[in-house]
Amino acid sequence: MKATMTPELDQKWWSKNKPKLLKKTGLGDALKDFQIAEDQMDWDKSLKAISDLKRKVAGAVKICGSSHKDTVTVLKKYPKIIDKKEKEIAAKKKAEEDRTKTASTDAPKQKVGKGVVIWKKDLGAEITKKYKPDWLKELKGYNFQLKLNEDLLDVLENEGDYVTPQQMVDDANALADKLVASLAKELMSTDTAIKKETDQKKVDGLVKNFDVKLKTLMGGTKKHFEAIPVNRWKAFVKRKQQYKDYKVKTGFDITLGVLGVVGGAVGVAGSAATGGASLVLGIVSLVRGVAALADKIKDTAREAEKVEKVLKGDLDTLLKRYRTADGEAKKKAQGGSEVGATVLKGILGTDAPFLATLPKCDKNYGLWQNKVAGLEVGGRKLSQAIVKGLAECDKLEKAMKKSTSKEARKYLDKLKKARAVLNKALDSCSTMMGRVSAADKNAPKLKQVLDALSGSNPKYADIFEKVFPAVVNLTLAGANAGVGFSEASNTLDTLNTAVGLFNDIASEGKDQLEAAIG
Repeated sequence: MKATMTPELDQKWWSKNKPKLLKKTGLGDALKDFQIAEDQMDWDKSLKAISDLKRKVAGAVKICGSSHKDTVTVLKKYPKIIDKKEKEIAAKKKAEEDRTKTASTDAPKQKVGKGVVIWKKDLGAEITKKYKPDWLKELKGYNFQLKLNEDLLDVLENEGDYVTPQQMVDDANALADKLVASLAKELMSTDTAIKKETDQKKVDGLVKNFDVKLKTLMGGTKKHFEAIPVNRWKAFVKRKQQYKDYKVKTGFDITLGVLGVVGGAVGVAGSAATGGASLVLGIVSLVRGVAALADKIKDTAREAEKVEKVLKGDLDTLLKRYRTADGEAKKKAQGGSEVGATVLKGILGTDAPFLATLPKCDKNYGLWQNKVAGLEVGGRKLSQAIVKGLAECDKLEKAMKKSTSKEARKYLDKLKKARAVLNKALDSCSTMMGRVSAADKNAPKLKQVLDALSGSNPKYADIFEKVFPAVVNLTLAGANAGVGFSEASNTLDTLNTAVGLFNDIASEGKDQLEAAIG
């Protein structure tokens, strides 16, 4: 390494120019970590990486010692370069924080509202779906409810944030799924022990031990569920500082039910009889409602993809104008990269198509994200409604199987066909939600790029060469697959088919259905 060289904040530069016999310093890894953080526009991560980089440079100087004097000379130029970069990153971080604040930083004084149920689930039913031994009659009444003060929900709605409440629901579902999996495993273990036991008293003891574990594990989750709204609200407040003094009033209610066993029960067990004919009519009504919801989601998906195509076209325009400006800058700079960057900024700073397109991208990004958020909320509701319909089908199938009527067999065959179609609709909905979730997950990265381009001193070359193509293609899926209009359309078509099949069963008439299946 020549002593006259100027060090660069680039891992490849260090790898190419460091002395071949120099011991490992960790400087290359530190440079790479910083480059990744800066490319991701994660300013907190970048500042942390810079701090680590300073330490690695100092360490590298010591390792070089007197054996690599020229390298030490070059390394000692790093602090000035790093300090300049640190100030630049800190300024970007502050600019980003300022942008997240609304024009009015004051929020109305909080009036803590009543608790509203934002999520609920019957965990007993979920456990027996995973595993139900012969001796278990039911796990009835194990209901969980998560609450949040309604004034915070009003704030989220007024701010157009429909994602945060859904994230709370998703977090609760994820935690419940882990709990259900753990309890199903306990149930399976208990069943294995019971099958090896011949003493009835010991069998009863094993059942009671499982019941104790059931209640203990369920009760122990209270603090974890209550933390969900608190943590999601904190994340929201980072973007909307005006609400930082608002208090979160969360609540979690557990109804610990009863464990019913065949021939007896730990606690009091029982089940209400449900008429098969009433179930048929109820399912028909439910599926019609689900189809109507799917129709709205299809329209929203169509609108989202229209906006997406416009946004993708405008982003392509930005990249095209940059490419043109970059060519002009290089010609004027005659190979000088620093001059080229300055000239490039001058060209794009006065380029009318570029300046006109950028605010359009910001506007369409906001519109697109709102559509995506609406799809995420609507899709969750749709999938939950379809799952409910499938559960009702299971009840109806049991009622039909109990019947000795010949007609019941005919209805059962029709039900199986209708249920299979309903299940297919759930698969289409899940595929759509996968696209929607991917778009929502990557949208903030695109927003960071647009904010960087709108900054006071944007580094066009870094943005367009290192970040822009990957972020755009990842977020908008190349504007080819979209956010799920095709799947939303398929879901609606499938549900309409299901409606027809269920209508066919119901057309037998209530009296005939009651005669056959009760």
